[in-house]
Amino acid sequence: MKAYLFILPLVTAVPAATSAQQIPRQAIQDSVLGWMKVYKFTGARAPMTVDAKRYSPAQLSIADSLANWIQASYTPKGALGDVIRSVSAKLGLYNQNDAALPQTYGAYAKTYFELKYDGNRKLVPFTNSHLTWSIRANAVFGEPVQVLNTPTQYYFLLPGFGGPTAEAGPGAQRYDFSGHPAVKRYITYFNDQLKSTTANATYVLLSKDNKLPFVTISKAEYLDKLAGAVERKHADEKAYAIRGWPEGNARASALRDADNRYQKRLGLLVSNREQYRSRLQETAEVFSIQPDELLENYKDVFEGSGGPGERYPVYKIDPVMADLAKTDQPQWILVWWDGDLLDPVGKQQHDAILNNFDFQYVHDFSFAPEKVKGRPYRPLHSPDVTAAAVVPAASEASSSNASDANGHFFEDFSTTGIGRAPNGWAVGRTTGTIVNLDGLPGNWAVMAGDASLASTRLTALPRDFTLTYELVAAQNFTWGGKGLTLQLANERSPGNAESYLRLKLRPGFDGKDGEAAIETRFPAGYQSGTKWLPATGFSNNKKNNRITVSIRKAGETIQVFIDSNKIAEYTKAIPAGLLFNAMSFFVLGSPAEQHDKFYLGHIKVTRQ
Repeated sequence: MKAYLFILPLVTAVPAATSAQQIPRQAIQDSVLGWMKVYKFTGARAPMTVDAKRYSPAQLSIADSLANWIQASYTPKGALGDVIRSVSAKLGLYNQNDAALPQTYGAYAKTYFELKYDGNRKLVPFTNSHLTWSIRANAVFGEPVQVLNTPTQYYFLLPGFGGPTAEAGPGAQRYDFSGHPAVKRYITYFNDQLKSTTANATYVLLSKDNKLPFVTISKAEYLDKLAGAVERKHADEKAYAIRGWPEGNARASALRDADNRYQKRLGLLVSNREQYRSRLQETAEVFSIQPDELLENYKDVFEGSGGPGERYPVYKIDPVMADLAKTDQPQWILVWWDGDLLDPVGKQQHDAILNNFDFQYVHDFSFAPEKVKGRPYRPLHSPDVTAAAVVPAASEASSSNASDANGHFFEDFSTTGIGRAPNGWAVGRTTGTIVNLDGLPGNWAVMAGDASLASTRLTALPRDFTLTYELVAAQNFTWGGKGLTLQLANERSPGNAESYLRLKLRPGFDGKDGEAAIETRFPAGYQSGTKWLPATGFSNNKKNNRITVSIRKAGETIQVFIDSNKIAEYTKAIPAGLLFNAMSFFVLGSPAEQHDKFYLGHIKVTRQ
């Protein structure tokens, strides 16, 4: 099968790096890197068999088309893409229950955002970290109900289907695209459940007559399948007792314990069937995203221990649709993609899908082919068109501060476009893009995961000054998560702080105060060490948990305030003549902690 190498030039220079080093993401975030290869798949001529599933040339040719359409609609920027055609995964030790899934085939793109140079100075992935855009025929999404699933039947949940639930994370509204013109006519789903294995992915399901190919099951079916799970668990526990204990009293005791648990579970199944005997045809709804067969832990398999909480309907694939999935015609098409909109690569992929990808063409190609007969796929907009960068005008507050005789420095990020790195700042590691926040005015710099911002416009602070900045913690910020640190330093050379003050803040929870850590290093006779204090009024329970932080230096004294509350004062902290010549903000986290976001804004230094 013929493929073509497609190389796009960089629009910005990339700093030199050895083959063992990752290229800083900020160095390439404006570079159109494109695809490792652009494939021109021409359709399959032979069938393929994987385990018991046979894929016809017609089905494999659809996968070819989907791969071509992905590459026609999206050109990765700040990242390197590859596209892969695939069918159902081959069964192995850990996925035997996938045998019950319908015949699925399609293509998906992997957008690698951590890159390096190889030995030939070619850009290649540094790690396997990537975003995904998948288009597959007859694919299933949601949370598998592992306790019920077997190689002959597959069950799953769709937490939050129809709208965010009480366990939804902070992105539920931000990712709700059900009203977007590109997808509003189709079934859409965003899973922002914090406990979910598929969180932060957007799904669009295309089907004939907009019919959901899944059906809910009854309480009767759930109880029957749960009885099978109890039997399997009993067999596993007995086998474990035999393997784990030598013959004699220890093994006999372990087997007896397994039998006792089994009898309790059987008794609870009987009592639940009796309790619901007049309601067995109702939809089965469970109280946990991952229910289990340990029935001795609760009295009611549907309600748990009772009380408030979400209830999740249990689904399976419509048996008629599952059987038709074996034919050459797709029964539904599932399009899904992941990525954080506050990350430049995630936003660029997301925008390309919604603005360029022709969902209607794919729908008609699959379910109304007469409408597109003789018309090849073309994206709605070319993915290679780049809008001219627009530098926004400075805000009124920024202009006012520029004319203030006592104003030394001001930054509200008003001259940086949304989704871009802030002008006048060195952006390190993974984040630092500018966003708007619902409910708060102005622009804000995102600080999450492993991020840093260092001012390149601030040469030195005045001898005596007041520094203020506003800090927002996202709602439901993880208690005990990483804090955001401000560092004011006297640097002998860039990055070499001889003296410094560091203030790290992280929010509390449920309205409780957060934590402040003040670390100082100044010449002998002055303040050095670390002190932990409450961060008064800084918590995680509001939509936007905003505080104003102030640091005042007068002579040798330094004071620290959160809003109007003074949390620390050092009367002999710093030599009166020592000047800070560097200011930076950073979070020392990891990419896995991107969900815990700080937003930084309205930074101001005033002479005293």
